[in-house]
Amino acid sequence: MNTFISINSIALRKLLKRYKLTSKGRQEIIKAAQKRYSTWSGLNRLSRKIVFKESNINKI
Repeated sequence: MNTFISINSIALRKLLKRYKLTSKGRQEIIKAAQKRYSTWSGLNRLSRKIVFKESNINKI
């Protein structure tokens, strides 16, 4: 995984550890975090959405 430069990289690392995501989901969160207009609430919402999608895929 590529390293990323962020002011709150420690907080982003905690967010990634909190949610059990696949590598594809983690990369999607990192890509969204690199955008200038991203917020922490938006990243939390996106990660919950990805977890929900992955859980539905695993049920089928």
